[in-house]
Amino acid sequence: MCRGGIWAGDGHQLNKAIKIPGNKHSNQIGKLIAVLIALQSVNPLSPLKIITDSKYDIGWIRIDNTTLFKATAYHLRRADQLALTRARCHEPDHINTYKLAYTEIMNKSNSTYKRVTISLLDITRFAVELVSTNLETDETIWRGCRNKDLSKNTQMFIYKALNNAYCIGEYWENVPGYEHQAKCSQCPGEIESLEHIIIQCKNPVRRTIWQLAKDTWPMKHGPWPEQHISLVLGCGTISLPNKTQSRNTNVKKDTLLKKGASCLLRILISESAYLIWTIRCERVIHESTHNEDAVRQRWANTIDKRLQLDRVLASKIRRDSKTELKVRNMWSKVLHNQIQHSPNNWVTNLEVLVGIKLLRPSQTVETR
Repeated sequence: MCRGGIWAGDGHQLNKAIKIPGNKHSNQIGKLIAVLIALQSVNPLSPLKIITDSKYDIGWIRIDNTTLFKATAYHLRRADQLALTRARCHEPDHINTYKLAYTEIMNKSNSTYKRVTISLLDITRFAVELVSTNLETDETIWRGCRNKDLSKNTQMFIYKALNNAYCIGEYWENVPGYEHQAKCSQCPGEIESLEHIIIQCKNPVRRTIWQLAKDTWPMKHGPWPEQHISLVLGCGTISLPNKTQSRNTNVKKDTLLKKGASCLLRILISESAYLIWTIRCERVIHESTHNEDAVRQRWANTIDKRLQLDRVLASKIRRDSKTELKVRNMWSKVLHNQIQHSPNNWVTNLEVLVGIKLLRPSQTVETR
């Protein structure tokens, strides 16, 4: 008489005492039957550790008990195949990490834009196409808001502007007692939209800042683009196209120069627009006044700060030739007169004094 047993734990429901049927009994048959019934009883995806002192291997050629070996091998391979299939196909939604949760939310969310935002996205894509010759999608425009060439303040400014999140203009027409704030204090009768503030307002501060940006832009990279609010909103996606190449032109060098020029254009447009917005808020909210010399110096300090940050990035943080070349291609045309007599390593050598210097404004009869 041959018997087998399965013990899974005290009082466990899988505990079994097995009586082997038939007339052919042996110690090996008892162990094989116990393993087979254990495989049949548990979930095939549950981990199962079999401990035995048997010297048998799972094989059935020219040995006794071939049928039992085949049945046992079938269940082992079935469990292994199910586990492999689950590992390949099952979605790991049980893994609760912030990254996976955020990705899942973004994939499932159906973003619906406000009507104003849809309009701004449309005019932005076509304005950028005039400069870059690429028709941007909604996704690339939103991604451009986080372009690393833009400072954190300008990134947030552009993002809010695309969402029409600023309380200006028509917003105040629906607030009793504050309807007068909907109109521009500098342009009688004009509703103060963001486009009006950045592009159209008659305030001399706006004209001064855009003129400084235009004068700083190296004409060797092409003409200064005509300013429009949509170009400001899409400045993070601007990429200047390469011109038609001649046989003697170094294509790689020209491409790197265009990348540097594109970065510079993003900085000039974004920082200038954000400074116009900042000064407008200071004038309206804090009733501050700004003379032309102070505005010119403030703009120069803003752009110079970006230059020095890029130099620090190349010399102390990344410290690689790729970053140094990018900074050189970005600023060398702007600093042409200064770096002519400066060491070649002016990008990484912070002891070399280079910076944004403003040209003196043209004299009028009153200032002579």
